[in-house]
Amino acid sequence: MEFSKPDKKARLAQLGYLVRHTFTVVGRNRALLTPLIAMWVYATAMVVVFFVGLFLVVNGSGGGGWFLFGGVLMFFYKYFFYNRAELTLSRLTYDTAIGGTPSHSDARRELAGLGSQVRSLAMLDMIAAWVASRKNKEGGLMSLVLGGIGEVWDLVNHFMLPAVAIDKLGLRDGAGRLKRLKEHVPETLVGVFGVDIMGGVIGTLMAPFYVFGMLAAIVCGLYFGASLPETFSAGALRDLSPDIPEVGFIGPDTVFNWLPVFLFVFLGFILQAVLARIVTAIKVVYFTLFYSRLMHPDALDPKMRTDLEGYLELEG
Repeated sequence: MEFSKPDKKARLAQLGYLVRHTFTVVGRNRALLTPLIAMWVYATAMVVVFFVGLFLVVNGSGGGGWFLFGGVLMFFYKYFFYNRAELTLSRLTYDTAIGGTPSHSDARRELAGLGSQVRSLAMLDMIAAWVASRKNKEGGLMSLVLGGIGEVWDLVNHFMLPAVAIDKLGLRDGAGRLKRLKEHVPETLVGVFGVDIMGGVIGTLMAPFYVFGMLAAIVCGLYFGASLPETFSAGALRDLSPDIPEVGFIGPDTVFNWLPVFLFVFLGFILQAVLARIVTAIKVVYFTLFYSRLMHPDALDPKMRTDLEGYLELEG
């Protein structure tokens, strides 16, 4: 059987279908939002700490280095924090799918004693992130190989989460179930991993926002440049080129200030982090239900079982 990558229009349709039906599941138990909110808070705090450090360093204030160090520590710890939150979300999803209404504390209690699995998943995520960073620096065949490794891990990781959260398997035992699961993966989820349609589509939808937002920030930096803090001032445009023409309010004496660009990049990082956590949460819910249907079909709530068929196949 050959698999093809959905085009952008198909990806957008699949994204809407996934989001709509994921919220249907969340509507059964609002506790599913708690791990997502926790990841949002952590992601936002991490970005804030790092950018506060940058601001203090640029501004020449004390303590900037400590904030930057704290941001770096939070960056590495996020792999452990996110994996625990994703396991909690997976457990909540399963317990909801079988007809229960578990609380966040109930799910955390069920996951007690899985510290070694959390650490193993976090370390593998770190390795996958390093591989992804190397992909952008390599060319040719090596880039394709590294990209393939990243996609395979993304797929394996989201199959492993429910195996650990539901059946409390170790990574070795969980890997043994992947072959059976792989045989049932819908066509749209193979190749460049269909559920990453979300990452691709979100990137496409957000691209105009980033482009126009950056242009607006640059215009603000020029228009308000003279009245903004001098710490971020790049000086008059004549310092960049003596041949700057007069265009509207822009001229050789116009002062450009980097502060609006700095603030836009800061807000962009927060938005990107929040969207990334939404994508992850939808994947966790989807693959938990997929795993549940294959490994524990009799445990599912009969009212949900029929609805899950089309949802898991990405068909209306």
